Amino acid sequence: MNLNEVREILCKEDLIKTVHFSRKTKTHYISYSPEVDPVILDDLLNYMYSYLESFTDLEQIAFNPTGCRDGTVETCSSDYLGNFEEVISSFNVGNIENIEDEVDNLSFYCIDVADQAGNNLKLFRRVTKFKRLYSKGLLAAFQGNRLNKVDDKMLGLDGNIDLIIYNGEVAILSHTSLERIFRLEEQYLNKAVEAIALLKGSNKIVNFDEFEEDCMSDLRVRKVLTKMLSEERDLDRCFDNFNNIVETIDLFGLEIEIQRAPVPQIIYEDKKQIMDILRIARDSYYLSLVRERPGIDNKI
Repeated sequence: MNLNEVREILCKEDLIKTVHFSRKTKTHYISYSPEVDPVILDDLLNYMYSYLESFTDLEQIAFNPTGCRDGTVETCSSDYLGNFEEVISSFNVGNIENIEDEVDNLSFYCIDVADQAGNNLKLFRRVTKFKRLYSKGLLAAFQGNRLNKVDDKMLGLDGNIDLIIYNGEVAILSHTSLERIFRLEEQYLNKAVEAIALLKGSNKIVNFDEFEEDCMSDLRVRKVLTKMLSEERDLDRCFDNFNNIVETIDLFGLEIEIQRAPVPQIIYEDKKQIMDILRIARDSYYLSLVRERPGIDNKI
């Protein structure tokens, strides 16, 4: 995504601006589209314009479910977000009443920006709440030269951006926020099921049912399987060179036993072996070419 182009749109005249505040529940989204003081919106967009400056020259890389590398901006297609349309549809039926009763429950807000040329930006930010402050102390604000107590519940609107959606592409400025705003856990589950099926088809793991159950019960492992599925074209053949697998287990001193007959297989015994087995499947163990030093590619 061209973030300089995004910044150019933010400082255009005659922008159409709408704000949607949303609550994410266990089953659906509830969105509110209240009227917002134009001055507040202009200030927020100015803050966002400045905030984006530090991201424009960073390397952009594909979204990695297992974590983000410092000094990069992750990206993905909006199609990758399985419930993207669900979130957008909630904006279209946004309520305009009783939002003040929902302040403590709001999850995020989205500023929808459109210019006269038809460009559209959706800028997402998780809500900053002041509940702890007003439950254990007080909020105050200066009005002229007088400091007055503020009794109303407040929202923190800071001008930072967690996600940008533009032309079907998502720029992820906060890795955690992508998972908190959208329902990626269901997506990780589906992708992990697909990856596990390919590993099962190899018929190279003894006690596979236990291995599958332990993998699927761990969110971190489901994320690893999701990443493996996206980068390994022949995951179902990852255990084909079994002699090399045996040598790898010996070289790295992995606590994995091998069954030799009737067919050579890895013996799965407990959860401590999962990551080693997945590293073998991903071919993460290596010897350097020059000094032949053993190493592990820990990108997963």
